[in-house]
Amino acid sequence: MRFAIPLFVVLFLLAAIALSTGDEPPRLAPPHALGAPAPDLGGAAVQTPQQGVPVALDPPPSPAPAVPPFAAAPAGQRPYVPILMYHYVRSVDAAADPLGYGLSVTPAQFAAQLDWLRRSGYDTVQMSALAACIRGESPCPARAVALTFDDGYMDAYTDALPLLQQYGDTATFYIVSGFVGHDAYMGWDEIRALRDAGMEIGAHSISHIDLTTLSYYENVDQIARSGSEIAAEIGAPVRSFCYPAGQFNADIAKITSDAGYTSATTTIQEGPQDDLFALPRIRVYGDMSQDGFQATIAAYLP
Repeated sequence: MRFAIPLFVVLFLLAAIALSTGDEPPRLAPPHALGAPAPDLGGAAVQTPQQGVPVALDPPPSPAPAVPPFAAAPAGQRPYVPILMYHYVRSVDAAADPLGYGLSVTPAQFAAQLDWLRRSGYDTVQMSALAACIRGESPCPARAVALTFDDGYMDAYTDALPLLQQYGDTATFYIVSGFVGHDAYMGWDEIRALRDAGMEIGAHSISHIDLTTLSYYENVDQIARSGSEIAAEIGAPVRSFCYPAGQFNADIAKITSDAGYTSATTTIQEGPQDDLFALPRIRVYGDMSQDGFQATIAAYLP
């Protein structure tokens, strides 16, 4: 005996099946917890809770690497490249401003240092070139140092740049994007002049705050947006970052890497160059003698 199924029952069953197989709405990922590993940002834009403005994490595409202007080390060798940390190139009264004196070298000191580097056969390299060498993407310099300048003070343009050009050297200048144009700091015109002279421009956060005191999203803002702002102003990618006051941790290093930078420097005085986001630097003090400078470099590169 056959049973007839009413038409309305068939329609009801078909509708139920269609609803059960429909796409579910996407689930929102839980917010990142402080102290936990930072999520993979994947180059996407991030909404910062403070400003509510998307922060572009990817810098402009990098051009093909140029042939390095230094003497390359033998294939398979990666000599240590000392990274020197400068702040000011100026004359300061040690008694009137002991802190400023410690952060400064005079133009005469800087000229003597560059002259000795050249006469001793050392090349100077930018941080992006050093990072490419460490990653194995380009030849490594056989005998070189990297010169870095923090904060973006005006004397980088008025005093450091002419001497670098005179001795045929290059350097990386880390800019605090929120300080540009303030008293004693370079404006965008001066920073673009550094770029046009062949210098590398890096980022040093927006406000030079201790990043270890901030939330995850505040760090994304300080790290990623500073590079984006600088890149937009100078018309060139920003690949190198410097932690303000050298303060960082594993989460901050990952945010920096996810933001598209290729390296980050610290204020750690000594250490290996295996971690591109914890690179140590050698501070050049105002009271460092020429003999002391030469001995410091020779200790790394005899």
